[in-house]
Amino acid sequence: MQRLAVLTTALGQTPPDPDLIYEAMKDRVHQPYRKTLIPGLPEVTSSITPATHPGLLGICLSGAGPTILALATGGYEAIAEDARKIFEGFDISIDWKVLEVVAGSTVADVIE
Repeated sequence: MQRLAVLTTALGQTPPDPDLIYEAMKDRVHQPYRKTLIPGLPEVTSSITPATHPGLLGICLSGAGPTILALATGGYEAIAEDARKIFEGFDISIDWKVLEVVAGSTVADVIE
């Protein structure tokens, strides 16, 4: 619950703070148990960071999976393609989409 409170506060800031959002999106309830079910997930969520991918705000397993959610303000293709390359190393092919959300924010959604 604490991370949710931090995340909602961080998303409301202008400009958004990628380091705060990235940390707030690190789930500690369900993602640790599901990471073994999705080969490559730990590599994707630890190597695709705001420091390595300008525009990235945060990345996480979306719901029960297998969707990976990346919140970003730019660099959508680089984020998705780097995730694709990591998953490809685990013999998993993915599809990705950039989705427009309310208030002009953009979400890159990687779909297995």
